[in-house]
Amino acid sequence: MAHNNVIITLKGLLMKMYTSIFKFLLLALFSFLVLPVMTDNISNNKSYNFLGDENAPNTLVEYASLSCVHCANFHNKELPAIKSQLIDKGKLKYIYKDFPLDLPAMLAAMVSNCYSGSQYFEILNSLFRNQKKWVVYSDNKKQLYASFHSILREHGISLKKINSCTEETEDNKQKWDNILATRLDGQNKGVNSTPTFFLNGKKLDGLVNLEKIKQYIY
Repeated sequence: MAHNNVIITLKGLLMKMYTSIFKFLLLALFSFLVLPVMTDNISNNKSYNFLGDENAPNTLVEYASLSCVHCANFHNKELPAIKSQLIDKGKLKYIYKDFPLDLPAMLAAMVSNCYSGSQYFEILNSLFRNQKKWVVYSDNKKQLYASFHSILREHGISLKKINSCTEETEDNKQKWDNILATRLDGQNKGVNSTPTFFLNGKKLDGLVNLEKIKQYIY
């Protein structure tokens, strides 16, 4: 009997392992196969949210995924100094562009794109700041949305609103298409990892921080 219990336990562990591998492969398929195909013939009608003076002499564009750890590090550690020293002083305009690497990042982008202007960036920053709290639910939509709600309710966002930002409607289909088109645009410009930055149209390599940007701006 004990021998049979061991076999059953091992079978259970193997099934869990195979399920996890299968889910990982599904996410990889979404990132590298499904997204590029889905973006065929999609036109981008998105008006990008930005920080700073629209007519600033310099423009920094970031392609990022909300599930990307390095992107979160940039937003949590580097962007505040860039904002206070350059963006708020009219020297730099910053544009954020979605480049989702997986389905949770895509859904998080859909929620943030329900809003615009300063509220958009408040939500974006909250999702990056609390990234570890929601990325763990990549295989459970209900828990993922509950985690979004626990993070975003400080901004007055209800669970009902989060669901409405991702449900199947014509407006949401347009948002979905715009995000995918932005991702395809990034791929066409050579973006193959996140975060990727372009300063005044030129791709920046390596770590991007305040000191590095100061070397290149007008």
